[in-house]
Amino acid sequence: MINRNRTLAVVLTGAALVMLAGGGYARAADAASPSPPAETVKPPAAAPSASLAAPSSGKSGRAAPTKTASSAPVIQVSGRVIHTWFERPGLKVILVIDGFTVMTRQEQLTARDGVIWFDEEEARKTGRVTIGVYAETGVEYRKTGGETEKFDSVYVVMETPGEISLVHDEPLRPDASNSELYLRAKKLRQEYVTRGVRETPTGLVPAPQPGPKVQAPGVREAGVPQEISIVAQDDVRQVNFSSVVEDGVRISTWTGGVYLIRGDMEMACDNLVIWTPEESVREAARGKPSAAEAPAAKTEGAAVRRVAAEAYLEGHVRIVQGRRILQCSQVYYDFQRDQALAINTKIKTFAKTREVPVYYYAKEVRQLGRDTFIGTDAWMTTCEFAEPHYDVGARKLSLKDLTPEPEPGKEGAPQYRRVRFLGEDVQTRIRGFPASYWPRLAGDFTEADTALRTIRIEHRNNRGTGLVTQWHLFKLLGMEQEPPGFDAYLDIDGWSKRGLALGVQSGYDRKDFYGEFLSYYLRDSGEDSAGGQDVEPPNQNRGRATWRHRQFLPQNWEMTLELSYISDRNFMHEFFREEDETGKRQETLLYLKKQQDDWALTLLASARVENFYTRTEYYPQIGYNMIGHSLWDDRLTYFQDSELSVARYRPDVDLDQRASGGALLADTIHEVDLPLSAGPVRVVPFVEGRLSYFSESLEGGSKFRALAKEGLRAATQLWRTYDGVENDLLDVHRIRHVNIFDVRAYTAQCSVPSRDLFPFDVTEAGTPSVQGVDDTGVVELGWRQRFQTKRGPPGKQEIVDWITTDLEATFYDNRQFPNIAPDGGPVFNNLDFRAQWRATDAATLWTETKYNTDHGTLEKFTVGALITHTPRLTYTIGHRLIPDAHSAQTFFGFDYVINEKWRVGLLEMYDFERRENARTHLILTRRLHRWLMRIKLEKSAINGESFAGIEFQPIGISEVQVGW
Repeated sequence: MINRNRTLAVVLTGAALVMLAGGGYARAADAASPSPPAETVKPPAAAPSASLAAPSSGKSGRAAPTKTASSAPVIQVSGRVIHTWFERPGLKVILVIDGFTVMTRQEQLTARDGVIWFDEEEARKTGRVTIGVYAETGVEYRKTGGETEKFDSVYVVMETPGEISLVHDEPLRPDASNSELYLRAKKLRQEYVTRGVRETPTGLVPAPQPGPKVQAPGVREAGVPQEISIVAQDDVRQVNFSSVVEDGVRISTWTGGVYLIRGDMEMACDNLVIWTPEESVREAARGKPSAAEAPAAKTEGAAVRRVAAEAYLEGHVRIVQGRRILQCSQVYYDFQRDQALAINTKIKTFAKTREVPVYYYAKEVRQLGRDTFIGTDAWMTTCEFAEPHYDVGARKLSLKDLTPEPEPGKEGAPQYRRVRFLGEDVQTRIRGFPASYWPRLAGDFTEADTALRTIRIEHRNNRGTGLVTQWHLFKLLGMEQEPPGFDAYLDIDGWSKRGLALGVQSGYDRKDFYGEFLSYYLRDSGEDSAGGQDVEPPNQNRGRATWRHRQFLPQNWEMTLELSYISDRNFMHEFFREEDETGKRQETLLYLKKQQDDWALTLLASARVENFYTRTEYYPQIGYNMIGHSLWDDRLTYFQDSELSVARYRPDVDLDQRASGGALLADTIHEVDLPLSAGPVRVVPFVEGRLSYFSESLEGGSKFRALAKEGLRAATQLWRTYDGVENDLLDVHRIRHVNIFDVRAYTAQCSVPSRDLFPFDVTEAGTPSVQGVDDTGVVELGWRQRFQTKRGPPGKQEIVDWITTDLEATFYDNRQFPNIAPDGGPVFNNLDFRAQWRATDAATLWTETKYNTDHGTLEKFTVGALITHTPRLTYTIGHRLIPDAHSAQTFFGFDYVINEKWRVGLLEMYDFERRENARTHLILTRRLHRWLMRIKLEKSAINGESFAGIEFQPIGISEVQVGW
């Protein structure tokens, strides 16, 4: 590194949280310009740069202002004086005098003067810029990574997608087709076009070879040195320039506001200091007098070109590179190593996957390599206010951008960004108030996936006030990369009435296995709510642990493993109510299955861990099943289900039931179906035989049981289309009426009633809740109708179900014992009717009725409507009657967008039978700056819980929710 302390002592302490969601700065055009003047460089009389994009119409040809930063590939042309005109329609000529430089991403040409031909017509067709370049006097031509060719004069062709960017010191000048330079260039171009003649290089300079790399990890040395271009920011401010040489290093200073362009980086600042090896200055000058010796009159107003080693920028510093814009007060940049130190930095980027801007701030940022950064006193937010409403900060944050570069031949930045990070003393803040803290936070994430998954502040009547958070566990553990196919989340909750709770939720899905692990623990200091009553937990240490795993083994074997532990009876209902009521039951078992074609062999071993559950243990159970096996040339279909097991029935310890000591069970079921067709009717008669052995029974001793079942299943469809039906009021255009009739009937005879046997699991032998284990007879009739019509704009009409009705009737010949229906409900003859009418695309009405024909009473009745009144208002209204539960509830709900800021939703249920409010759920949403605020009120008489609070969610970050 160059010694510069004798000339300028710069103390830089502080920098930016650079690139929490991506790396690099931002891309701009490559450029080069003449060597520096010895005296003051006056601002140019015209705009310092212009661009010539590949034209989209015949009106091209005028130079447009150059963008401050552009990510599109360009051909940059620079020089002191530039003439432009059209040699013929569509063929533009650019003549450059003094300091002629042409640069693309792969090529660089420098000379004193030159001429360019740009075929706009061809660019319009192909989308690529192709230029013919003539250069003379001190010509040097080099491709990236290659040797440098030297010419007295030469004509070459360059090509790239994008546009041409012009950088000039004086206003663009008109036609110069009579100049000697143009005539010489035209002659050489003609020889190249007609005969392919190209000048022989007068000299070759080998490509520079990189030296040994001995530096810290993450630091990358620059390749071939890139020249920089320095121009005034505008034609208003006075730019002052000075230059001295110390110890073989030229120190150049600009004040007054300049742009610095180097490769894919563009910088702007008020004041600039550059350290450059003097030897490179002389080489760039190509034999001209050095900048210190050049007369001021000949260099005044020229753009500056040099091979910079280091630079210091201060005052309104702005750096654009790739996907980011960095602003700071001061920055030191080492171009040879891509290292930097920035002070009081602000970076703005855009999270594509979230569609929101992201802002990063830091007191100090150290760039250790092009994509490696360390920030101190750093924080980030999506709020652009100077005092953000919310932010996530860290005392120290290390980042490495792992975002892949665009594939060759494909333009544009990647659609996602990946960053490896390590934060110390990380906290989230709301209006400056700390909301959460983590001493160390590390991981590997994309901009769509932060370490914090959810955060919420809640208040519940049985838990008190609590903070509920969920985090990405792998990131918190500092793992550089998550295992493929694995997700793991850490739950950290705290409740004022219950204490601190920790849990892990994880899932995985790989080629040969998948599963989940669920856990939760707290030392409980409160009480449960059961049936509206406060219940003291049996102990303070409460929790659950559940592991479910399925493995695919060779030779069509499949293994299922489940392990479950629950601390007490009420834990799941209290903390995981939805899973307790609707999820899979908690079990501990090992299950093996080999399935092939239409048969399967199974092995089951299970144990009951918690004594407050009713379970059947198997030591083990072996089963053989056959489904849909064809017999007699497909005339018959055969089903089999056979099991042999040692089983133990273990009821809940609080139930007054007898447990079995361990019984040998043998059970085999065989069914034969005979599919028949009688015209449009499909009929399937079937017979079933079942033999069972129980070594232990409730009466004592062993039992043999025989069962026979006979029945049939039948179904048919009838339909008709009415083409002449048209009604604009009802929005009905042709009707198709579909009728579906089905029937299922069977009768069963059993030698041993189920009341004499232990009630083993419902899916296994000897269970009273399985149909067919007692004498019974069932008839089920169904009539389903579909009235279909066409709706939609002309030419885009679609078939929709206008009216649907389902009528089902069920009749039993034995309703006294065991009094359990096939669906597990009470046994009574009944009619079940369901209907839905899609009156319009915005209004749907429905009803459901269940009628007990034994007693002539309603068992359940519901009627309601869902109306989309306007795009801003949707509401539902209805009534539900359940006489056996002494409940008659009327419900009403709506969702209304008041304006672009406010939205309200309400669900109200009132029970007229009980004369009480059954449930109230109100949510009022306010759109704030970069936030959604939700005010929630909820009260339920069903479970005796109430909730009132306010919740905040940053727009675009759905996983972060802060509520009260």
